[in-house]
Amino acid sequence: MMKRTGTDLLAGALFLQPGLAAADESHSLEQLVIEMAKTPADHSALAKHYQAKAADARAEAAEHEAMAKSYAAGKLADRVQMQDHCKKLSAQYTALATQYDDLAKLEEAAAKQP
Repeated sequence: MMKRTGTDLLAGALFLQPGLAAADESHSLEQLVIEMAKTPADHSALAKHYQAKAADARAEAAEHEAMAKSYAAGKLADRVQMQDHCKKLSAQYTALATQYDDLAKLEEAAAKQP
């Protein structure tokens, strides 16, 4: 029998009980999972979730860095402003990735606690 994580069970419960999800719309599914995480498997699943979010943020950073380079080579009159805009977004996404990495490490540590 396949082992299911608390996250899988919560997602299934929300699917089967739409009223539960609608009861408090101020909480996202992610927030509920965070609040309900109790077991090492739950915390491990959250760590993987944050690792994936960090990877997505790094991809966004790389995309904006590439756009900045394209603007630098372009002929638009406001290319410097566009380049600066992309560089700022790239830096913000890089910082976001670091924050997600930190959250993943905290969740990995929580997964190792008894």
